[in-house]
Amino acid sequence: MENQVEIIKQVNNQEVMESRDVAKMIGKTHAHLMRDIDRYINDMEPDPKLDSAKFFIKSSYIDPNNQDRPCYLLTKQGCEFVANKLTGKKGTIFTATYVGLFNEYQKEHNQVLEGHLLKDELVIRKGELEYHRDYLIQMERQNANNEVKNLISIADRMENRHDRNLILNEALNKSVMPVAQPLSLSATNVARQIGTTPYNVGKWGQILGLKAPHGERGRYGYWQGERYYYNEDALRIFLDHYDDIRDDEDY
Repeated sequence: MENQVEIIKQVNNQEVMESRDVAKMIGKTHAHLMRDIDRYINDMEPDPKLDSAKFFIKSSYIDPNNQDRPCYLLTKQGCEFVANKLTGKKGTIFTATYVGLFNEYQKEHNQVLEGHLLKDELVIRKGELEYHRDYLIQMERQNANNEVKNLISIADRMENRHDRNLILNEALNKSVMPVAQPLSLSATNVARQIGTTPYNVGKWGQILGLKAPHGERGRYGYWQGERYYYNEDALRIFLDHYDDIRDDEDY
């Protein structure tokens, strides 16, 4: 089995957690979490008493295509900040998870420094931590998807298309795994997910080959009258090109 990236890292003499791992724990895409953190930092800037670097540290990682991609390193305070923005069970689970991980890291770090923990024992303990983290993530995904299925069932019984799309959009926001029934999103719905304009969504839908010929149904969506609806696969591709779309000069 390949070596997994350490969940907790030491950077500038403080423990941090990478935003990709945090995104998995809270059931968000990494692009969505990056957008949220950018907004948090912008909100802090006007107040000289607030130093965003104590919460979020700019960093980067190499993606599977060997390209440098931005990310953030979250301190324990940064994780607490994100947790406070969550509601219900999701916030509770994330808080319990990150507090446990930071505490376990500090405990192990002290034991290693004191020479009380052998290398093999450390590997076993880290494996247990990773299993515990993955178990919590899977349970959260299962709960979220059950809620998504209930929302889709409600939407299917609604005759008003506008209300139906609102419910389906809420289901997509809560979904952290593919669901059996496809979701339909207008350019406006997609734009809200990405933080851009419907015009930019239409433009990039053409650039990325996500739009079927007018009046036809394609792999990534379908036409209904003069409006095109994208499916969940299309949304994932939009999110994969999040930086390009947000940097577009027409935005």
